[in-house]
Amino acid sequence: MCSMRKNHVGGRFTIVQPGIANGGIPDLLDFPTMSILNREGILQKIHGYEDNDTPGSIRVYESRTPIVSTTATESYSDVPLYSQPAYGYHYLLTVSKKGQYFNNLDQWTNMMVAIQDRMRWLYAQKRVGYVAVFTDMINDSDDPVFQMVSFQDVPPTILAESKAIISMHNEMGVCTICQLIHEETRGPRLVIETEEFVAFCPWSPLCPYAFWIAPKRHSTSFLKVSQRDLQDLGLILRTTLGGIRHILKGVRCSVAFHFSPERKNTRQVHWHAEVYPDTAIPTSLDRSFGISVCSISPEDAAKELGAAVRNEVVNIVGIE
Repeated sequence: MCSMRKNHVGGRFTIVQPGIANGGIPDLLDFPTMSILNREGILQKIHGYEDNDTPGSIRVYESRTPIVSTTATESYSDVPLYSQPAYGYHYLLTVSKKGQYFNNLDQWTNMMVAIQDRMRWLYAQKRVGYVAVFTDMINDSDDPVFQMVSFQDVPPTILAESKAIISMHNEMGVCTICQLIHEETRGPRLVIETEEFVAFCPWSPLCPYAFWIAPKRHSTSFLKVSQRDLQDLGLILRTTLGGIRHILKGVRCSVAFHFSPERKNTRQVHWHAEVYPDTAIPTSLDRSFGISVCSISPEDAAKELGAAVRNEVVNIVGIE
C-alpha cells in the first residue's frame, strides 16, 4: 500500500511504496500527456502527441511508476504513527530528440516554459498543496529528465525556509534570500551572474561544489516569471551545469527548485534552485545530526566553478 508517513519527532515525510523503482523515468514509447512544440521559433502547446521532432520541443509524460497517485488508497492514521494517502500527480518532462538537449539553449528555455505551464495546471487541481520540481542528471551523456510531483502538504524543508524568511522579515524588515544575494554578489562565493539571476556557492554547503541559483529581484511566484526571464534562467542553468560537468566528470548532479506554495500565500519563499553534485557519501553525522563535512571551501569551489562557467558562456554565447 502506498502511503505518506510523517516522522513524529523531526517531521520528515517518507513515501512508502513497495516495489517502486527508477523514479518513473519514461522511455520514448510512452504517449505524452502534452507537448510543447517549437515551430519556427514559436511555441505551440498541444494535448497528446504529434510527430514533430524539431529541436526545442518538449514532451510531458505521466510517470509509469509514480511515487504518488490520484488513486491512492484513502487510509489515515494518527500521531505518533501519522500517515495519509500518498495522493498526487507525477509528471516527467523530456525533450523530443535525445542527445541534443544539453547544449541547446532554446530547449533549456522551453523546458522552463513547460514546467511553468504544467505547474499552473497542477495548482488548478484539487488536493494539490505543493508542486516539487527536480532532476537528477546521472552522467555526462544523459539529457536531464525533469520530474514534477505534487503533494497535499507543503514539504518540511519548504516550511522551515518559509518560517526562517518570515521571522527575519518580521525582525529586520528584509527577505533572507534578498540579503543573501546582496552579500554574495559582492563576495568570494559568487560563481556567475546574468541580467536577472545569480549563481553562488552557499556559505554553509551541504556538499562540495554545491551552488544555488536565484533571481536577483525579490520573487515568490514562479508562475509570474516572464518568458524573457525564463530564457535568462535557461542560460544560467545551462552554463553552470556545464561547468560542473567539466569539473566533476561522470558525477551525478541533482537540481531541486524551492518554490513558494502557490495556494498558501502566507508561506512565501524567494524561489531558487539548489544544485548538489553527488561528491560525497552521506555519513551518520549528516543523516542523524544534520551536520555536513565539506572537503573544499565554498570560496575555492566558487573560484573553480566560476572559471569553468565563464568558459561555457564563451563557448555557447561567444561573449566573455
